[in-house]
Amino acid sequence: MITSRIATIALGLLLLPAAAVGKQKAVIFPFDLIDQQQQFEIGIMPMGIDPEDKRRLELITNELAKLIEESGEYDVVDSSPIAEKIEEKSPIHQCNGCEDQLAKDVGADVAFVSTVRKASDVLFTVSVYIRDVNSERVFKQASSEIYGNTDAMWLRSVNYIVKRRLFPEDFKGAKAAKGETQ
Repeated sequence: MITSRIATIALGLLLLPAAAVGKQKAVIFPFDLIDQQQQFEIGIMPMGIDPEDKRRLELITNELAKLIEESGEYDVVDSSPIAEKIEEKSPIHQCNGCEDQLAKDVGADVAFVSTVRKASDVLFTVSVYIRDVNSERVFKQASSEIYGNTDAMWLRSVNYIVKRRLFPEDFKGAKAAKGETQ
């Protein structure tokens, strides 16, 4: 009798739509800058991150979080409880898996780890990696090239990655509703 009730409850839980169970939670780590210009200068000390690049990294991190939330794929969790650890472990893309534990610390199921690779003052590659924190593996990745160095170019790149590469189906319906074409 008890066994059949447990089986019925278990079957009922399996048949619930994903929306009823809840969306996965995601943490958005700040974009890291990989400045290749400084890496290949022989005999010159690295200058650190340019203040404009740092500002733009923050700008596109906020944009990425907003777009992920808008996509409806994930609930974005607050990373402020681990802000000090993020700063300590940065750059996150080089912390050898520490991002998985940091994500778990704030209750996230997935972690967005992102980079901007600066080849020159006008050539950048923006990349977004989505990690499953339980399996500790990247399961989705997308990149975009930028030929220019303005806020608009950096934002356009993040929008392209999310809306056209990572979650195109989530935004296709929104465009159709507005009468836009792809």
